[in-house]
Amino acid sequence: MTISINSLVSEIVPSNTVLVFGAGASLPSGAPSVWNLCEHLAPLIGEEPGTYSFAELCSLFEFKKSRKELVTQVRLKFKGLRPTGGLQNVAEYDWVSIFTTNYDDLVERAFTKKGKDIRVFSSNFDFGEPTPSTSTPILKIHGTIGFDTSDGHRSKLVLTEEDNDTVEDYRDALYDRLKNDLNSHDVVIIGQSLADPDLDKLVKRALKIRQKSYSSARIFLLVYTQDDNRAMLLERKGLQVAFGGIDDFFFELAKQSDQLVPVFETSDDPLIQSAILRSITVDIEHQANQIPPDFAKMFGGAAPSYADIRAGFTFPRSLKDKISEKLQQDTQYSVILGASGVGKTSLARQIAFGLIGKGFLGWEHNPDREFIANEWRSVAKVLEDSQRDAVLVLDDAHLYLHEINNLINLLHDDGSKRLRLILTSAKNHWKPRIKTANLYKSAQLLELSSLNPSEISSLLSLVEGVPEIAKLVDQSFRGFTFPERRRRLIERCNKDFFVCMKNIFANDSFDTIILREFSSISPEYQSVYKVICALESFGVRVHRQLVVRLLQITAQDIGLVLENLEGLVDEYQINHRESIFGWSGRHPVISEIISKHKFSGQEEIFGLLKQVISKISPTYDIEIRTLRQLCSFEGGLSRISDVSSQNELLRMMISVAPRERVPRHRLITNLIRNGHFPDAEAEIRIFENDLGADGPVRRYRVRLLIERAIGTLGLMLDDKATMLNEAFASALVILKGDPFNRQSLQLHADVSLELYRVSGDISFIDDALEAMKAAEKEIGDPDLTRMIHRFERRVSPINDNAFEMEAVEDTD
Repeated sequence: MTISINSLVSEIVPSNTVLVFGAGASLPSGAPSVWNLCEHLAPLIGEEPGTYSFAELCSLFEFKKSRKELVTQVRLKFKGLRPTGGLQNVAEYDWVSIFTTNYDDLVERAFTKKGKDIRVFSSNFDFGEPTPSTSTPILKIHGTIGFDTSDGHRSKLVLTEEDNDTVEDYRDALYDRLKNDLNSHDVVIIGQSLADPDLDKLVKRALKIRQKSYSSARIFLLVYTQDDNRAMLLERKGLQVAFGGIDDFFFELAKQSDQLVPVFETSDDPLIQSAILRSITVDIEHQANQIPPDFAKMFGGAAPSYADIRAGFTFPRSLKDKISEKLQQDTQYSVILGASGVGKTSLARQIAFGLIGKGFLGWEHNPDREFIANEWRSVAKVLEDSQRDAVLVLDDAHLYLHEINNLINLLHDDGSKRLRLILTSAKNHWKPRIKTANLYKSAQLLELSSLNPSEISSLLSLVEGVPEIAKLVDQSFRGFTFPERRRRLIERCNKDFFVCMKNIFANDSFDTIILREFSSISPEYQSVYKVICALESFGVRVHRQLVVRLLQITAQDIGLVLENLEGLVDEYQINHRESIFGWSGRHPVISEIISKHKFSGQEEIFGLLKQVISKISPTYDIEIRTLRQLCSFEGGLSRISDVSSQNELLRMMISVAPRERVPRHRLITNLIRNGHFPDAEAEIRIFENDLGADGPVRRYRVRLLIERAIGTLGLMLDDKATMLNEAFASALVILKGDPFNRQSLQLHADVSLELYRVSGDISFIDDALEAMKAAEKEIGDPDLTRMIHRFERRVSPINDNAFEMEAVEDTD
């Protein structure tokens, strides 16, 4: 039995609803129907409307005329359209996402008119651009009227039968997104007629998706033309059908809407003006005072929260006061480096919490979300105007270092000093990445590696003084005096922080403890846990939907998985609108141990990575970041020793998200390093054609010339010199454009050394050293100092053989 529009509207909450627009959404605003388009196109090629399907007619038109003419004629029928009636109100609500089969841009215009942010997808080249949390995703299944390949654009209008074939990967990605949305949200499909074959395909696809995912989400179908018989057939399949138009839908929604009316707020918090930052930022003072501490979670391996620090569940690190004092004086940036488990996050949070007590405002960025430099620039300006100081903690800073560089440059340009940044990163992730020269002008760089004796004493005092901790101490430590505990702890742990903690509370070797714990898990959940650990060890931010797709977990079993992995896997919210929840193990060290033992073979790792890439849904920002994380030098690809296997995975990534630059960079690098020069040159050309030349690709062109000159057998010395001189000229142009860029300096040094070897002209060496030393003096980057020393050793007669300089990651 069909339902009324009133009932349909009363059943849904816009912020938990996905809209899917068919032709019925646009016809009231004057958009042409498929029949109207056929009536217009057919006579232009001497055919009768109705003889062929729309796709067949468009294919004939393109064959007889041209693609350009076909697109031009289709656009004529959409000229001058604007949203009218109920469609104008679509932007009044925070929909989860909007899918549309329509070519027009009426929905986009409605949002623009309201000043609301949107993120439009019309081809797979749109995958990779970040989607701000305040933006509504609009996913165009058949492309968009303003873009087509006949204009030189990467997006195309899906008109012909051939178009349908060429966009299959893109369309599959959109339906993957719909499948994920269906797991947690209701869907409302709005169409014109149940007899419409396109609407029928759309409905069947939605039903199939829901059936495969075992989702309990509801699918509502609103159609303009009443057709009780077809409605009855669809209701038997689990749809709820209502008859009416889009104007009726939004009229009822306006009457019944219970969305909150914005309330004017007065506050001295600079974040109050930024809806984006408020949704992705931790307020340190609020978390410390309002969120209860959770020692059990911290004991399981999680970094302490600000509430844990306030409750006294942590011990002070010896560097804390030094860093805090510097940040209150002449230092604007602190960078804390160290291996996993050494206590970087704990120290950063201790420092920030201490600064709050000295009158600072304090925040921490959620590293799972986009870092938006311009928003923080606005906050810094408010701080300057109000003469207030603030600290921002940027944990795992290497994940978004490019945007952090942008912020530091903006603060330098503005002369803003009141916003302090505390950055943490694993040293191996930090070292190869590009850092702006402005960072080192007002920064202190500190490295955590172990606990010193005074810190171990503080840790033992904490163990004895806090009842929640004391009761968990292992029997092997009870009975010893304080000095004896301290002596044994230093001996057993070699002063490593995380291992140190574990040895207080258990006397087995760390790996044995973790593996014994793993064996106690039910076999059906071991497979889930080991995949989560493996992905974390690969550097990936794991989230629920990725694991669900990988292991084909049904929606109804998600609760059981979390229940059986309680205490081992923590679920936390990443994106409320998209219902994305992160899944994390207790600690990176634990995940690494599980991964090492459960995915020990190359074939196993390759198979897992291949499966992950094939299951990527590129409409989500977090999954695009997954591709980047897998490509990092310490990420998943580095676990594969066979370069041809790496390249296979990189080509899969490029196919999934062709706009994403990092996989292309990695592929070109591999091809050059392994002497596949023609393939590398082809990839560079394709990159420039698709995305335009960027900094890394310009350097790759020079690197390709160098490697060809020194790696091609049978070249005459003059020919080699000619190639190297060409490379040198290009490297010099790149260096002059950015004289402090470490990658550009290394490239210039490498080609200078090869020219010296060919010509014997020492001036090449002198010029390269002069450039590196000038940069070292200007920005004070310690990595530049190490680069100079390595270069000098390479030039030394004692080291006549080529000495490879360290790999530097191209991420600009």
